[in-house]
Amino acid sequence: MGLMFELLWWNLQAVLLPTAAAGILHMAVVRFKVAEVLALPLWEAGLGPHKTWRGVIVMVALSSMAATVSAAWGSATLPVEPALWGGGLGLVYVAAELPNSWVKRRLGIAAGAQSARFPQLSALADKLDSAALGSLVLALWIPQNPHAFGLSPQLSGPAIFAASLLVNSGIHALLSGVLVAVGMKHRF
Repeated sequence: MGLMFELLWWNLQAVLLPTAAAGILHMAVVRFKVAEVLALPLWEAGLGPHKTWRGVIVMVALSSMAATVSAAWGSATLPVEPALWGGGLGLVYVAAELPNSWVKRRLGIAAGAQSARFPQLSALADKLDSAALGSLVLALWIPQNPHAFGLSPQLSGPAIFAASLLVNSGIHALLSGVLVAVGMKHRF
């Protein structure tokens, strides 16, 4: 249990706090129409109008800043500089959402909507996309050099993937529920 607690504590500081802070701040940027000039779709026909250059730029920048703050206050060891780590988190988060958006557009699901036929499956995919890619990156990277992360070499890739996916997607779902309840988001 000690190894898993070590991983989860590290994950909270190094992954969850920076990405959650960046995601919430990004929602405020969108809601208050900040930097509208950058709100150009990446590929509207393929991904829809909501996947924008502003989203990429803002998520990378905010994740970078949030990771820097988290590193200054926390105890998590990072394998690279905090700003670079955070920028990578933001990029992974954005990149992981793109295949999901592409599939939804191919299925005729409108941007920002859930599948009418399978709403629970659609919501699950929305909560798992970024967590799955992030968990895969961690599961492949950490076992190669666990000391660079300040983690035990006994942590296996599958254990890292499972714990990270479960916790990160669960927190994503919890935060989504809270943000819907306070009116910052329209749907879960």
